[in-house]
Amino acid sequence: MMPQPLPLNGTDRLPAEIIAQILDNTKDDTQTLHACTLVCAAWHSYLIGSLYDTIRLESRSQLDRLTRAALIYPAVRGRLALARSVILTQGKRRAPGFAHIFPLVLGPHLHKVQALTLRDCFVQPLHPSFFVMLRQLKDVKHLELSVPSSLYFADLQRIVCSFPHLEELTITRSSSRTSSLPTPLHLLNLPCVPKLTTVRIGSILREFFHPLVAWLCSSGVCSTTQRLDISLNFLYGKEAGASINALLAHTASTLEHLSMYIPIESRHSLLHAHSRCHIASSSCRIG
Repeated sequence: MMPQPLPLNGTDRLPAEIIAQILDNTKDDTQTLHACTLVCAAWHSYLIGSLYDTIRLESRSQLDRLTRAALIYPAVRGRLALARSVILTQGKRRAPGFAHIFPLVLGPHLHKVQALTLRDCFVQPLHPSFFVMLRQLKDVKHLELSVPSSLYFADLQRIVCSFPHLEELTITRSSSRTSSLPTPLHLLNLPCVPKLTTVRIGSILREFFHPLVAWLCSSGVCSTTQRLDISLNFLYGKEAGASINALLAHTASTLEHLSMYIPIESRHSLLHAHSRCHIASSSCRIG
């Protein structure tokens, strides 16, 4: 049997709850969500808030279009003011980065953003104005950074410390091919650091891992950490063992959940560090 289209007057007889349930399934698909907002005024008013709840940008051109719309239309500025999450990711591998201008052009409109994701969209070097304008997103509690090998570690510290209410930090290695890690690799003594409850470190460079752990321990960023996830893609050695031991010892009084994937040959040093923590649950995978 060939399916027959629903008569136009039939849609008027559908309960609003059923239509709302159907439309709710589109909120995770930005392309479908945008198409549904153009169907009719009723669907537009119901879905437009969801379209702006999470801002996803994959290129400089998308950022420019949204910026122009915010300058022209007060309604767009009002929607941006209610956005809760921003995701910046590089759609094309060789396309120029655009994260460095994001806080300058959109930061003044994003008043309630609580989750920020920056993936493969950095340009080096970062201008000092980037960190100044980034502080406009003061309500961010969840930060995910995809760190390129060209990013200065001091810049990473400034980014993290731009958010005084930050609770969750996820740091992974960028998938883009960039130059080697610049030198020197020194730690900044920043006056204001957030207190993190969740730290996730996944597959970053060996040269980046050790100063990162040293800073997390010495600055007090991890003094309130309750969940710790570590996944390394380099061979666990003496230096890595010392760093992990230091991090576990520093978080032992507050740590409740621990998950680690570390490619090592011997479990002795890892178990020694693991025994220092009084945790509710743990998951350790030895490569």
